[in-house]
Amino acid sequence: MFQKTYRAVLLTIVFQLILIFSFSQNEIDSLKLIAKSNAPDTIKLAAYNSLINHYWKTDLKQALIYSKINLSYAIKKKLDKNIATAYNNLSGTYYFMGDYQNALLYNFKTLAARLKKQKDGTTVGSKKGVANTYNNIASLYLNLGNYNKSLEYNLLALKIKEDINDSLGIARSFTNIGNVYEKINNRPQALKFQKQALELMLKLHDDHGISAAYNNIGNIQLKDGDYQNAKYNFEKAIEIRKKISDQEGLYTTYNNLGELNYELKNYAEAKKYFELAWEYFSESSDPYLRTSILINLGEIYKFVNQEKKAEEYLKIAIGIAQTNKMPEIEKAAYDALAGMFYKVKNFEKAYVNLRKYNDINDTIYKIENSKKAAELQAIYDDAHKTNQIEVFKKEKIQSELENSKKELELQKQRNFKNILLFGVLVLVVLGFLLFNRYSIKNKLNKQLEFQNLQIASKNIDITNSINYAKRIQDAILPPQKLVDRYISQNFIMYLPKDIVAGDFYWLERINGITFIAAADCTGHGVPGAMVSVVCSNALNRAVLEFGITEPGSILDKTRELVLETFNKSDEEVKDGMDISLLAIHDPINKNEPVLIKWAGANNPLWYVIDGELCEIKAHKQPIGVTDNATSFPTHSISLNKGAALFLFTDGYPDQFGGSESKKFKLKNLKELFIANAHLSTQEQKIAYISALEKWKGNLEQVDDVCVIGIKI
Repeated sequence: MFQKTYRAVLLTIVFQLILIFSFSQNEIDSLKLIAKSNAPDTIKLAAYNSLINHYWKTDLKQALIYSKINLSYAIKKKLDKNIATAYNNLSGTYYFMGDYQNALLYNFKTLAARLKKQKDGTTVGSKKGVANTYNNIASLYLNLGNYNKSLEYNLLALKIKEDINDSLGIARSFTNIGNVYEKINNRPQALKFQKQALELMLKLHDDHGISAAYNNIGNIQLKDGDYQNAKYNFEKAIEIRKKISDQEGLYTTYNNLGELNYELKNYAEAKKYFELAWEYFSESSDPYLRTSILINLGEIYKFVNQEKKAEEYLKIAIGIAQTNKMPEIEKAAYDALAGMFYKVKNFEKAYVNLRKYNDINDTIYKIENSKKAAELQAIYDDAHKTNQIEVFKKEKIQSELENSKKELELQKQRNFKNILLFGVLVLVVLGFLLFNRYSIKNKLNKQLEFQNLQIASKNIDITNSINYAKRIQDAILPPQKLVDRYISQNFIMYLPKDIVAGDFYWLERINGITFIAAADCTGHGVPGAMVSVVCSNALNRAVLEFGITEPGSILDKTRELVLETFNKSDEEVKDGMDISLLAIHDPINKNEPVLIKWAGANNPLWYVIDGELCEIKAHKQPIGVTDNATSFPTHSISLNKGAALFLFTDGYPDQFGGSESKKFKLKNLKELFIANAHLSTQEQKIAYISALEKWKGNLEQVDDVCVIGIKI
């Protein structure tokens, strides 16, 4: 007993001495020894935390390794407070790596851990700790472009900080809220909150906060074209940051001064400040900061006739943006490159970069529209409550989607819009002429023509609304480029019966696992599309928010979330979906078999090996209301190269056709897959579309069709 206590005390003293100084290699080695020793849990966990903090600045891969070890150890020892801290450290590591999705996931885990109730009724985390987690979540949503969510979580943090009279925390929340308003171009509100933050920071004599507030106010004034006041506030920020030796803050403001001089066309001054900022931040782990400075440099080198340097820095920015999945930054860099090549009359390269800019712009447009999916789901919930589905189909979609007119200004839609407006104008003029002509004949014909005009106009409105709904539904479908990135050999055969569909396909990737699914929601057309929004959102939440990776468990959680949505209705809603969900695990060695996990609700998994079709039967219950519901099982198999897998809904086998106008049936579909499985995936797709068209002939398509093929 004496020896054990003595050793614990000695380790504590050694550990505290190490923490007093900045870490040398010997001290890092000492921390590693403590982490591997039989030291008390608190000492070992403190050592892990110190190693993580050190590696955040020097080696993010090592930081990730120690973050995971730290979390595993805390969970093993069932130390609730340390589990919360470990989740927080892991989210921080992912943040510094630029992986904002995983950072967000582990911040939610941190929040859950800190809100967990203890035996005495208190929560594991303090109110201040919970507020800090809200702030972290808000910052990540800001980086991911979800400004409504960012504002929501900043306000939650502010409420707690006001309750506990945390003046410094309140000031920082004002700063964060101001940043959100700046992002959505509500500069009056942004300026108001930044000035409130400055007022509080001045009372608290917090020089770091004061300088940040001056810098933020200057940024807003710069965007407003108030250059004189922007310069004054930047200089105030620089004065304070020099005094307190805040190097990172100082060089951030230098970058802002570069932007100010760029706007004033003082290109030599702008170049000086941008180069100062890059010299300091070139080794930064923050991809947004590095790319913003690189684009600034690329722009300024264009104006001082250093085109080779401009191209070099902009291409570095593109590489960082692609690695860290930052499409807005990548778009800005291609735009700058196109402008630079145009300036030097290299029109071929200008055109190539402009095309890349447009491609990314289209992708971003889809991402932006995916946010509208949540709005459609909320409208759908409300429509069920008031039993107004028909009204929703014809009027609510139009009302909600017309609020997005700015999105219709995209180049590819302009011609369509002009033609449509011209067509409506022609219809109105024609209707007016007919009205006057037939009014001479009799009153009955006059009323009839007027009613016909109203019906035509209403049909146009409804069709336009449904067409726009299709654009939004398309936005929740993963683009083919994204599917190709994670699954090199694939095809997706997606043929909606109507403009919008109840069938959809879904893809997500997390922790080295690629998830892909073919799903069939109740009905087709507008009702089916609305259910697909609910179900797609539930799948996203199951994987991204709850961190579930077992296909069966994903379907269990998805069913729970779908039922939770439908239970909000005053009436019983029996909508749901059938689905085939596949999880492909990255192999450690490319020559080894690939681990496949699968679960299905009413839809099976088929795979062909050496000309033989194998089947994993579906669990016979839907994602939705069912009697005697049971958990969905997960099936695991390992497949070698050349194996072909098929996920599908019931639209293909249920299609009527042939000489006797009968269903195609599963037996014929099996034979079709076996006969073509040896072909490349794109050749297979052509074969299956051709076979369906030949079978269908002149008959109408009876249901949505979705088939996904994958070759290992």
